[in-house]
Amino acid sequence: MKNFILLFTAAAFLSCQGPSTENKSKPDSSKLTRIGGEKDENGCLTAAGYTWSKVKKDCIRPWEGTITMNVTDTSSNFETAAFVFIDSVKQQAEVFLKEEKEGVVLDRVSPHLFANETYKLTQEAHCWSLVHNNKTVYQEKK
Repeated sequence: MKNFILLFTAAAFLSCQGPSTENKSKPDSSKLTRIGGEKDENGCLTAAGYTWSKVKKDCIRPWEGTITMNVTDTSSNFETAAFVFIDSVKQQAEVFLKEEKEGVVLDRVSPHLFANETYKLTQEAHCWSLVHNNKTVYQEKK
């Protein structure tokens, strides 16, 4: 009798498990919601903050592993920071600004100067500054 009760209890526990997934059909992929957000034309997951770096040739989050510079005139600018990525051989810098749709590439002019026709990135006393129209618009915190 004891064995019968034990067998009956074990059968009850086994029958309480959820339905088997062996014969379930796959869901219609056209009805699934994409998790993680949209990607841009370069495959960067924009919802997670990634953007394409022309210098690195990869998706990056501009605020990770870059130089952070603060805006110098907060009275007319609500954006508080710009981010600079310098390549490993120090030949190019890419600046990520709210004023620009994509990163701005600057070429090395000297060891402490990267520039293009619009911006100059200079380093003095180990701190970087970004100059636009002869005015310092962003500066690394000293």
